[in-house]
Amino acid sequence: MNLSARDLVGPPCTSKEIEAKLRTLFPSSEPVLFSSARAGLTAVLEVLGLSRPDLIWTPPFSSHCVLEAIAHVCTPIPVVAEVGDIAAALVYHQWGHINQSSFSSNVRIIEDSVDSLLIPGSSPFAIGGDFALWSLPKVLGTQSGGVVFCRHAERASALRALRASRSSSALQAFLRWRSKSSALAATYWNGAEALQGELVMPLRRQALRRLKAIYQVTEERLSLLRHISLDLSRSYERTGRLPSNLPMRLPSEWQHVWGPSGLVSAGLRSFNVARTSPDTNWVRVAPLPVHMDVSRVHLQKIFQHLNLKVSSNEFDIV
Repeated sequence: MNLSARDLVGPPCTSKEIEAKLRTLFPSSEPVLFSSARAGLTAVLEVLGLSRPDLIWTPPFSSHCVLEAIAHVCTPIPVVAEVGDIAAALVYHQWGHINQSSFSSNVRIIEDSVDSLLIPGSSPFAIGGDFALWSLPKVLGTQSGGVVFCRHAERASALRALRASRSSSALQAFLRWRSKSSALAATYWNGAEALQGELVMPLRRQALRRLKAIYQVTEERLSLLRHISLDLSRSYERTGRLPSNLPMRLPSEWQHVWGPSGLVSAGLRSFNVARTSPDTNWVRVAPLPVHMDVSRVHLQKIFQHLNLKVSSNEFDIV
């Protein structure tokens, strides 16, 4: 989402103001605003006092951005190691679908909810983690911004102090903006230092503006889910979070719909059907998009192309 005139020249907006808004939306947590969710992840590892010898369990198929954010501080590993103890685990609630944890109690749990639309009033901690990550671009369509929800206020204070010690995130904001149209900028953005300071002022204004619209965003997502299946929307609503994609198991003759030349440009993806970590079971699925960029009309086109009827329950969600 591009910045509006209000974002560029509006009244001043502080991180403290945005965090206060987040606290009213999700009162069971102590939120800390960062320039991105991956910056928040790096900060969490630093605040925990971890370093290169510490192993962080990371889901297989994690993006290079996640791996780099962890590798700035620790060592990411996709299997439970025999060479040493796991210090922390990044449990990914992929597309808003909750994954349980079977890690031992001494492992710090960081819940990755970057693409989960959290319903206002719900808890960001679906499985009792110490921290939860949230991406404002993925959930609310902002240009930048990430949130670390903390279970304990003292951890939040430490994160804010670490954020304040870093330089401006203006360069990262520029690289992210240009990465949409420039391969060179994308290369630098993906390899840029993960942890920098606060969001620049226009991006803070945009973040607050979009947070104020979260009730509308939530209702639009629920409406789209109800259009597919009333029972499905109710089941997600009970979890306190709404998905950005529904993982579908498709016959091979339908899979051409997913890909650069299909109706769904994202293509097929790997999904943990075990819904637990670290004992994962990854299968290839077709993500049915239900996020903010998808209209009911476009969703109808996808179903028509698959010769399915919306609300027919003929499709197989894993």
